[in-house]
Order: sequence, then structure tokens, then C-alpha cells
Amino acid sequence: MRMKKIVVVLLTLLFTAGINLAEAQTLSKGERKALKKEIKTYKKNPEKWVRMQKKHKKEVANLNEEVVDLKAKLAEMDELRTELEELATELSMLKVKYNNLESTMPSTKLPNGTVYQVQMGYYEYLNLVSFNEKLKTIKAEDVDGKKRYVIGHFVNLMDAVQFRNDIKTLGIDDAFVSQYKNGIRIMDFDAMKAIGN
Repeated sequence: MRMKKIVVVLLTLLFTAGINLAEAQTLSKGERKALKKEIKTYKKNPEKWVRMQKKHKKEVANLNEEVVDLKAKLAEMDELRTELEELATELSMLKVKYNNLESTMPSTKLPNGTVYQVQMGYYEYLNLVSFNEKLKTIKAEDVDGKKRYVIGHFVNLMDAVQFRNDIKTLGIDDAFVSQYKNGIRIMDFDAMKAIGN
């Protein structure tokens, strides 16, 4: 009795599918023949139809699970992409802060362009090189076996002249302003002539 119900259900499904197919498209002679043959096979062996249906349901369920997994991975990737963009923005801001801090740190390296330094003296036996690391704006230059000491980087000539005047009040009478262009000293520069004195 149960087998008859299965066959009836099967035939009903096939008939309905056949009507739907006929409505959707016109079958060729070969396709109709193959469909009839398939229906006969299932009519003789309804268990085969049931196995096929179970197999298809299982495949559909597996594909649905795979779709759910892929959607979850895609959502996770979107979160990671957002986090990466936030970290890149933060890194960019930190680089700007670092560059700003680095530019404000004193250095003995002369910047490009025109700058002025105050030479405090030219001594053969006085050696202040040990202070270079602690006092970044004081630098000792070797010239013909002697030391030439310079202090400060002034972009404005009048600031350098004022600093030279302050140094002279401390008793360093031979202090004067020297000029450097792109790290090279201009030997014939005279600050007093440059400011019109």
C-alpha cells in the first residue's frame, strides 16, 4: 500500500513537472523521449526516485551551509578591512606627529638653504667635543688640526648678530657670525657689511 502511494505521488510530481516544463518551453523530440524513459525508470523503481530526491536535498543543504560560511567569512573580512583602514589612518597621524617632533629636535647637521652660526673661537688646545651630544646646537669643526666652535642655527641674520653680541658680553671677544649655504661655509661672508654697519 505504501509503495502505491509513493508511485502515485511520484507520477503526480512528474506529471506536474512535465506540465511546468511544457509551459516553460517546448521540448524537442529527443528530450521528450529521454524524459519518458526516465519516468518509466522511476515508475519501475520508486526507491531510486526517493534516493535521488534525498541526494538532491542533501546537496542543497550542503550548498546552503557553504553559502552561510562564505557570508560569515565575508563579514569577517569586511571587519578586518575596516580595522586595517583605521590602523592605516592612525599610523599616518603618528608619522605626522613624529616628523613634527623630529623637526623641533636640535641637531648639529646644517639644514639646506641659508643659515647663520656664531663662531665662538678658534682654539688649538681647547676641546669641547664631549659636549656635542649634550648640546646639540654647539658643534666643533676640524680645520687644519685645530677646532673651530660654532653654536646655533639661525635663519634670521639679525638673530645671529644679537646672539653674537650676547656671547661677547660673556667675554668671548672674537665671536662673530658665519654664513653657511647648504652645509658649506661661505668664508668671505661679513655679517656687519650684510646688515649695513
